[in-house]
Amino acid sequence: MSRPGPRILSVKTAYNLSPHMRRVVFTADELDDFPEHHESANFKLLLPPPGQHLNIDALAAGDATNRPIVRTYTLRHYHRLEREVVVDFLLHQPAGPASSWAATAKPGDVVGFAGPGKPKWIDTSADWFLFAGDMSALPAIAANLEQLPKHAKGYTVLEVISEEDKVPLQKPSGIELTWVINPNPQQPTDALISTVQQQPWLGGNAAAWVAGESGAIKKIRRYLKDSGIDKRRLYASGYWQIGMTEDVHQVEKRKDAEAES
Repeated sequence: MSRPGPRILSVKTAYNLSPHMRRVVFTADELDDFPEHHESANFKLLLPPPGQHLNIDALAAGDATNRPIVRTYTLRHYHRLEREVVVDFLLHQPAGPASSWAATAKPGDVVGFAGPGKPKWIDTSADWFLFAGDMSALPAIAANLEQLPKHAKGYTVLEVISEEDKVPLQKPSGIELTWVINPNPQQPTDALISTVQQQPWLGGNAAAWVAGESGAIKKIRRYLKDSGIDKRRLYASGYWQIGMTEDVHQVEKRKDAEAES
């Protein structure tokens, strides 16, 4: 069975949540079959080349000569009644195609949307929880925090670029939140792993959800495994890597996954 073609979405509104995070709300007439409860899931965003408009007819026809730019993002919200798909974009430097597009996105702009895939939920049956990541993982971590049981306890460690990027998060009161400020995310640092290691290891079964820059996430994953976490309750994903384009990073990520399998 062939996969369905990408959806065509248009921008309804766009605004900044913080200096380095911009929310874009998309809409379309035909979203009734869009899957609910898929916040935190990845999808493919299909963008026009710089200075061009997305060729909808060519996209629908699968015309290989008019390929869009494809980037991977996280579904933040889906509002069925309003027919809205919400995506939060990290505005980073140097800016990539998606970051550049989001910075100037305005109502009426058109993109393609393929997916979403399976949600990336933490195991909520655990006794306590640990989240860690940089701003690229903030949308998925925020979505996970919102679906934790009210009695949940644990820690969230988030690395952001500036004090102004400390956005409000909906979370259980038992989840302690620690912010790490890193104004130069393109420079390697151990600030995130060091802060994670400072959090007390609680009793019972732990579940962890960590994502962000690949080098930092590998260190955190190693620490968690050394601490005895059940690998079935560990989600660790490198979303990007210092010095690599997304295309190259995805190739390296597949190699790492094959090596660990």
